[in-house]
Amino acid sequence: MDQDIIRRSVVAVCTRIPDDAFTARTLGTAREGSGVVIPGDGLVLTIGYLLTEAEEVRLTTYDGRLVPGHALAYDQETGFGLIQAFDKLDCPALYFANTVSAKLGDAVLAVDGFGQSTQAQLVAKQEFAGYWEYLLEEALFTAPAHPYWGGAAFVDQDGALLGLARSSWR
Repeated sequence: MDQDIIRRSVVAVCTRIPDDAFTARTLGTAREGSGVVIPGDGLVLTIGYLLTEAEEVRLTTYDGRLVPGHALAYDQETGFGLIQAFDKLDCPALYFANTVSAKLGDAVLAVDGFGQSTQAQLVAKQEFAGYWEYLLEEALFTAPAHPYWGGAAFVDQDGALLGLARSSWR
């Protein structure tokens, strides 16, 4: 696994939400997290709460470039969000791993869009209920956890994307 390529594939996501938006009081009007560049023309996968009601989306690449984006989609069933970058990202895309073959004890690399990363281990595969309206039948749990990694990438030993962190937001 080339950690440099992985770090370049993860971007910081900053969104602004109108003061009068339905979720502003609960989730705030300034949200920060991470997203992962995936195959497609400028697509970034992230956690949906970062995008809910966003009127402005900014991506920051590994080399500090600011790229405007658009909240393209939010999947209510998984809690994932999709961003369309308005300019070229020049970041490598991560491909999706086969999560079915992921086993307890597997090593993973957790990488956020703010330059932080840590080695972790897959410790559970079980149901996860997001209190903001979605249920995953088999979520992947890793340890150690980090409190600010909403949208951070969890990557397997082959450099493929296993999932995104759903921890608290910045």
